[in-house]
Amino acid sequence: MGDNYKTSPAFPPTDGYLSSMVKYKQEIRRSNAMSPNREIDQMPDSPEGLADYIAGKLGCPVTIEDANHRIVSYSSHETNVDNARSATIMQRKVPEHVVNGLWQAGVMGNLFESGTPVFVSPLPAIGLGNRIAISVWKNKEVLGFIWAQTEQIEMSHDKISQLKEAASLASRHLQKQRDRKREKEENIRSFMHRLFHGTAGSRAEIEKQARKLHLSLEGSLSVAALEFMEAITPSVERHASYLTETFRRKNITSHMFEDDSLLLLIHTNGEEAENVTQELLRDFRDKLKERTGISDIRSTYGKVCKRPEDVYVSYHQAQKTLELKNRYPEALAGVTTFRELGVYQFIQEITVLYEQENYKNSVIEAIKAYDRSHNTSLLETLRSFLHYNSTHQAARQLHIHTNTLLYRLKRIREITGADLEDTNQKTKLFIDLIIQG
Repeated sequence: MGDNYKTSPAFPPTDGYLSSMVKYKQEIRRSNAMSPNREIDQMPDSPEGLADYIAGKLGCPVTIEDANHRIVSYSSHETNVDNARSATIMQRKVPEHVVNGLWQAGVMGNLFESGTPVFVSPLPAIGLGNRIAISVWKNKEVLGFIWAQTEQIEMSHDKISQLKEAASLASRHLQKQRDRKREKEENIRSFMHRLFHGTAGSRAEIEKQARKLHLSLEGSLSVAALEFMEAITPSVERHASYLTETFRRKNITSHMFEDDSLLLLIHTNGEEAENVTQELLRDFRDKLKERTGISDIRSTYGKVCKRPEDVYVSYHQAQKTLELKNRYPEALAGVTTFRELGVYQFIQEITVLYEQENYKNSVIEAIKAYDRSHNTSLLETLRSFLHYNSTHQAARQLHIHTNTLLYRLKRIREITGADLEDTNQKTKLFIDLIIQG
């Protein structure tokens, strides 16, 4: 950690802050050495006592949070407390609108870049007053943050040195907390993997494991899959994990990463389980795009199950839907759930059967041969007609007159003998066009 400081780029500091920064820089130039009193040796050996200790030294309220903005401890100093601090203490975590405001102001970006103190000017829109904050690090990982509400407080070099030393001490406590959390998360991932793959045992065994891990499997359950078209960086994983905590009250039981996908276990209640699941997934995906800047995130979910032992069916449906969306991006662009796939649900199985039998649709082959010989586009016309099941929509998509489309369909019937008014033949042609292209 260096002896520099940062400020939020979007909100310049007040005059009092500028005065404090100038004095701070002057003191740094006079001496690069840390405080000779070694205040850290006198600090309490617990995060709870540490918050009160820092508050006493700085003369202002202090909060210590983990990397997901959950409160680890807060000081009892309650003079001139702003709305953001009050809401954070009441909820035991920083409210979502406050976190969003800090990201938009560039504060969180600065905190995740280095361990130097960050001065934050008031952000009235989120109820935040003057702050100085510092991130708590272990090697290259941010474990949490220390926030001090510094209304009317002049931050001298000594006070900032004490804050930096406090961050060093807090690292040990937050590391222990992180290790315990990782152990629990690993147990949850292991349980979810077994649940998703149908190897978690009987219903009684599943419910016993869920209670042990404090997971709710009540109501209706479904598995959602979000696939990132970009690599999942530590930053993306951090945002995604934080959002699952935020959306927990909205029915996300837990999550896990698998390859390039984020898997969510969603539980809902009532008759509108399907609609609630779809709305939740859409909101989560949009919020994730906003926070990560990744524009292409494909999302699906599987069957909404009434029994936890059936969750593996939902998982496989979500994965299969995602795979088919990648294979047929245009046709399935608007598809979110397995039941919306229609005949595409069976495309993979039919494809395998066709390959085994070396099957080719004679109608399609005849149209392909005609197009090659006469430089026409009858196959494209047929494909569009079958896709929209409407001459008007197909003609509009092909940018031709409806009469032109009707003439082409008549020519297809003459060449192949196919009855395009027969539902059975039309369905077979539609499926075979998907497979044979």
